[in-house]
Amino acid sequence: MKPRLLWWLGTTLLLLSVHTDWNVPLAAWVFPVFLLRYARQVPVRRAILFVGLSLLIGQLFWLGATGLAFVLSALLAFTLLAVLQTTAFLADRLIADRAGPLKTLVFPATLVAAEYLFTLVTGFGDFGALGSTQSGNLPLLQTASVTGVYGLTFVLAWFASVVNTVWAEGWPRVKRTALVHACVLGLVFLAGGARLLFDAPTTQTVRIAGISPSTAADTASTDALERIGVKYWRAQEVVAADPVAVGAALAPVTEDLVTRTRQQASAGAKIVIWPETHASVLERDQAELLKRVGAEAKQAGIHVGLAYALYTAQAPYIRNLAVLVGPTGEVLWTYDKTHPTPMEPMKPGPGVVPTADSPYGRLATVICYDADYPGLMRQAADKETSLMLVPANDWQGFGSLHSEKAVFRAVENGYSLFRHSTHGISTAVDNQGRVLGKADYFRTDQQTLVADLPVQPRTQTVYARVGDVFAWLCLAVAALCPLWTLQRKRTGKR
Repeated sequence: MKPRLLWWLGTTLLLLSVHTDWNVPLAAWVFPVFLLRYARQVPVRRAILFVGLSLLIGQLFWLGATGLAFVLSALLAFTLLAVLQTTAFLADRLIADRAGPLKTLVFPATLVAAEYLFTLVTGFGDFGALGSTQSGNLPLLQTASVTGVYGLTFVLAWFASVVNTVWAEGWPRVKRTALVHACVLGLVFLAGGARLLFDAPTTQTVRIAGISPSTAADTASTDALERIGVKYWRAQEVVAADPVAVGAALAPVTEDLVTRTRQQASAGAKIVIWPETHASVLERDQAELLKRVGAEAKQAGIHVGLAYALYTAQAPYIRNLAVLVGPTGEVLWTYDKTHPTPMEPMKPGPGVVPTADSPYGRLATVICYDADYPGLMRQAADKETSLMLVPANDWQGFGSLHSEKAVFRAVENGYSLFRHSTHGISTAVDNQGRVLGKADYFRTDQQTLVADLPVQPRTQTVYARVGDVFAWLCLAVAALCPLWTLQRKRTGKR
């Protein structure tokens, strides 16, 4: 196969594997095969240029599909990711043949190292991890309970490396390597299947309802704000306006959510979740809102997870909050979002995941983008959390990526997870990654997701205990690979 065709096929399959609403998980297994083959057949400089171009095209395509292409920090960060990923292909080209029997491990180890280094350097969470494309592959997904998402990246990249080696050298020369890989891959799937079969979630469940306001309530609030000349996303403008008029303009959304909270409680929900910042509240009106919701919670004997934008008198004039009200009407936690997105001009919270005991096990929360940070989500596992509640707010083109990540966080940490997203996809996931409920905001006039999620006892996972040890090991291997191959070259080994 000609190099130009290899590059074209690799790039095309790469575009099919990126995290958009129509990605093809199988393409993530195949595209590295063609790009590896291409990188080995052409001169080094051309390999760096065109493999890097493919990966950059993939990142820019993803950014365009998600609407982040206009954010300069995202453009710079994901350009860096493309550069780091290119080093994995370069390492395979320059180092693998000198690594002896371990040559097929060079590419997967360096690719994991590149992805993990990206998270350490940029602070963009675990974005860009190739393994994230496999959120629907339940047997393989269980690997994340040991290694996190990076273990799946390793499996995909190792498969591509072995296939490429067989293609380049022929079956007889690499038969033993290929058989070892096939056996290990088989064991990974077998172990995942066994975990699904013999360590099934508890039959104890709790009914959770995620609610969003109706289109009519949204429209009424938006129109009222326009009449008084206020844009809700300009926090300083909101707090400077007439508080009575602003409070009245914001009221239709909160009124709608309070009403729907009561309705879901009557229908049997034990926990009701509001979406991130769809409701907006002035600081002067917050106590009254919590009092009203507290009365509803006490009357129905339920937990209510409120989420709202709180406008304050101090800069930066807005807080992104999640508040849990218990069945006695008391506030059990108030949490500020730890990781605001680049588009959110607000002060980050202290980064402490709150928990509260309940008849359904220990509850915890983070907000939206926070769930893309595995280290933060492990805090909840350390605190013996059974159920993670994640109010969220996305936009078209971005919801599927976040719903994929929710699946990984549940498996990694061994708790059920309910992610309720306005302007996106809401997802209810058990601790083995089964999606037990899903709702798309853009396919209904009023989004509600109701799911019965398994709760206590929480499943203990290796990943929750050891964290990103696997990723750090790959980073160490990638750093030592040049020294290893240099030593083999000096001693005359192949």
